[in-house]
Amino acid sequence: MPTAQTLLLHPDRPLCLDAARGAELRVDVGIVWITAGGVAGDVFLAAGECYRVPGRGRVLAEAMRGTASVRLESAGRRTIPIRFEVV
Repeated sequence: MPTAQTLLLHPDRPLCLDAARGAELRVDVGIVWITAGGVAGDVFLAAGECYRVPGRGRVLAEAMRGTASVRLESAGRRTIPIRFEVV
């Protein structure tokens, strides 16, 4: 059974995921910028859209234009370790 966490993101304080391969990040409220190590280009998601973490590289996700609420769901039964970076 997958494990889900609801997180509140803020501008200039990116969420950092290091061990999230296969996890899904779903935006409930707001706009989120995502960049993933080893993947060309960045992704912007609006409420209702989701992103599946493609590999083992670091993923950064940050709210754009105010706060954003996201759900992070792991591919397995484990909880994904999260941390927030200070820019």
